[in-house]
Amino acid sequence: MFWGCTIPLRFPFLERSARLTLPALGVELADVAGFTCCPEATLVKSADEEIYYLTAARNLAVAEQAGLPLLTPCNGCYSTFKSVLAELRADWRLRRSLNLRLAAAGLELRGDLDVWHLVEWLSEELGPAALGKRMVKPFGGLRLAVHYGCHLLRPSPAVRWDSPTAPTKFEQLVKALGATVVDYPTKMDCCGNALDRMGDRPTSLKMLERKLADLAEHQIDGLVVSCPSCFLQFDLNQATLLRETKTAGVPVFYITELIALGLGLAPEDLALDMHRVDVTPFLEKWAARLARRAQLVQHFDLGGLQTCAACRACDSDCPVARTHSDFVPSAVLARLLAGELDEVLAGPDPWRCLDCMTCFERCHSRLGMAKVFERLRQLAHERQTVRSVVRSNYESFLAHGLLGQARTSARERLGLPVLPPVGLDSLRVVLAECPDTAPQSGPTKGGAKPGHAATRPEPADRRPSGKRSPAASEPHSGEEPVRASRRKDFREGSL
Repeated sequence: MFWGCTIPLRFPFLERSARLTLPALGVELADVAGFTCCPEATLVKSADEEIYYLTAARNLAVAEQAGLPLLTPCNGCYSTFKSVLAELRADWRLRRSLNLRLAAAGLELRGDLDVWHLVEWLSEELGPAALGKRMVKPFGGLRLAVHYGCHLLRPSPAVRWDSPTAPTKFEQLVKALGATVVDYPTKMDCCGNALDRMGDRPTSLKMLERKLADLAEHQIDGLVVSCPSCFLQFDLNQATLLRETKTAGVPVFYITELIALGLGLAPEDLALDMHRVDVTPFLEKWAARLARRAQLVQHFDLGGLQTCAACRACDSDCPVARTHSDFVPSAVLARLLAGELDEVLAGPDPWRCLDCMTCFERCHSRLGMAKVFERLRQLAHERQTVRSVVRSNYESFLAHGLLGQARTSARERLGLPVLPPVGLDSLRVVLAECPDTAPQSGPTKGGAKPGHAATRPEPADRRPSGKRSPAASEPHSGEEPVRASRRKDFREGSL
């Protein structure tokens, strides 16, 4: 592990988050003696190019001698090593010249070392899907922005694991943590920290202010970085600005801090109180979302929800989604995973599913979304948030055993026979123990009287013997335990 200078010397809590996180992801860390600064290109290369190449080559030779790939959490170190290796592989004369100097220290650089940035390894070796499966406390419902920094993907072609101008892979990792990733215009702009090191602090802070203003417009909950120098700018130097403005700042996290939290580590374990910009608002909002997510577990299989929300094939299969641009089935599931169950139930989406089962029949996993929307409609009934027209039609069914009434004149005109009697009395006996058929003590929500309350037969001989009839004085409740347990039995195995 090549830690660089800034993390171990100035931000040891970032090092701690990486040491706690990476072993849980399958990485065996090895600390190698003999490393120095990578070196930093702007300061060293401009002063003496020979010192720059020799220092970088010596560090790479030390890593080669250890016989292990080199992993670094620093954008600057990564860019230096990848650039120098690319030049050495292309210029045998430069490599021979450097090796002649390295020989004095008993070192040799072959140039076949694998160099990884921590974010690159997470993306290319572990993968977003594997990372997401390890999250026990995801960040659903939180809006996070990503700052790539200048040297995570540059210069190309020395660095070429993602686009240097329009990347997506870092953001895919943050999405795998369950968060909503927010794009913003200045995403790929430099944070300005390098100018501070060059003695131009005013311009550095102006660049920071520009980035922060852009982030504020997009109402993010936090910023994720992959570089200790960028962390310094967004945390330490932002705190300087906040002392003047007296406003709330943008919490900033190094990627391993978020992963550690998602793995279940406590904020105290990560020393998040050592951040200069207070992260408490972020943590409080996250805790609230987790509490709402815990409620979701009582009604849905989260694994199934996550599978469907990530697949999104049903978005193009659903006939309503093709007609109604505001209805995106996977987005509804994403809202549920973000802890917005109450908001979804209060809206129109649960009633936009037609139960056509197209999603189920075309789903390669035989999941489909129909069962999710069926359960949402059940919850709407239980919580009495059903649309009035739906409730009215349901009460008509309970009152008459039919949806609508026969048009006698139309049947006579068509020469059709008189309809046989409806088995309403028998149906009421069968449904006697169902909560919805209990007599109502007063008007239902919205003031309408239940259509079945006045017509429900009361004679005891019509009820199955030994069964307790719901008391007439018990009010209808959407949260009634009998209904909840009954519906749980019917939905076993569903999403």
